[in-house]
Amino acid sequence: MDTALPTDLDPLRCPLCGQSNQCAISAGLAPESCWCMTANIAAAALAAIPEAQRRQACLCPRCAAGQFPGAGEK
Repeated sequence: MDTALPTDLDPLRCPLCGQSNQCAISAGLAPESCWCMTANIAAAALAAIPEAQRRQACLCPRCAAGQFPGAGEK
């Protein structure tokens, strides 16, 4: 079974949940109009992004707030 991560990640989808990341920059809008410019991003959310997917797509607001799949599991 091949467990490799895809190399063609969708920059408009959150790498943690797969939903729209609502990224203004990826949509071609001004960076200052993006929700993330004023958001507090949970360190746990950033740490949960698989290494190969980092800096490939933005988190969605919900996952960035720490409400991502698997959050709180030990």
